Amino acid sequence: MLVAVTRSTREAAVLLGTVAIEPNRWTRDVEASSILAVSEWFAVVAEAGFDGVELWERHVTSASSQEQQAIIDHALSVSVFNSYVSLDDPDPAARAGVADWAARCGSTGIKFNVGKDLDAGFYADRIAEWVDLLAGNCRLLCECHHGISIAEDPATAAKIFEAAGPRERVQAIVHTHEDPDDIRARFDAYGDRITHVHVNFLDFTNGLAPRLSDVVDEFATKVELLTQLGFDGSWTLEFVEGVRTDNDDAGYLVAQAIEDLAVLRSVLA
Repeated sequence: MLVAVTRSTREAAVLLGTVAIEPNRWTRDVEASSILAVSEWFAVVAEAGFDGVELWERHVTSASSQEQQAIIDHALSVSVFNSYVSLDDPDPAARAGVADWAARCGSTGIKFNVGKDLDAGFYADRIAEWVDLLAGNCRLLCECHHGISIAEDPATAAKIFEAAGPRERVQAIVHTHEDPDDIRARFDAYGDRITHVHVNFLDFTNGLAPRLSDVVDEFATKVELLTQLGFDGSWTLEFVEGVRTDNDDAGYLVAQAIEDLAVLRSVLA
């Protein structure tokens, strides 16, 4: 299903998550030399109509100095810096490093996760300290879906966000794979902070992702729900068909992302 990109389909910002095109995204202790030089794909991604990227942190932090500069200098926006920095560590040094990298890349958002410690108080305190380290136009985006942190519970997440900082600086992401009732619960608890969506239909039993055209009815239903709930933010294509298959290489994955972008734009139109 290929749909021409038109002015109406470009009203919402759509990013490509660079983790989607990284074959070693889930390889433990992967050497820096094995990580994709993503800047080599930026021209193709921009030409296809993506508004920017959500940059997996290791694509820049583990890159050569030449690749780092290529990412920073490229016209394609690094809109969101995708970090896995720990909030369980009381030392703020690593979080300060993420804030610095996001500023160097010109990012206006940092995706993060809280941890699984039931003490929501210290997470809020650490997020508040982190906010103070960010560039003035940057905000934190909490990934809150089930199975990754205590923020999977909407009430707990809302408590953390309220204590951590204002809506302009502490925001949240929802995911298309979530159950509609879970999405509604998140909007009921902190809907004014939900500004970004990860388009993700991974099968969590095997790590495989479908073509967006194969789940377009489900995706359209989620878009309709999000619209009804008042969502008016941006989107990241987080994973694409080809992940964890024999086609898990950048060329195939980028081509699939471009196909999915057309489907995504057609649904958002």
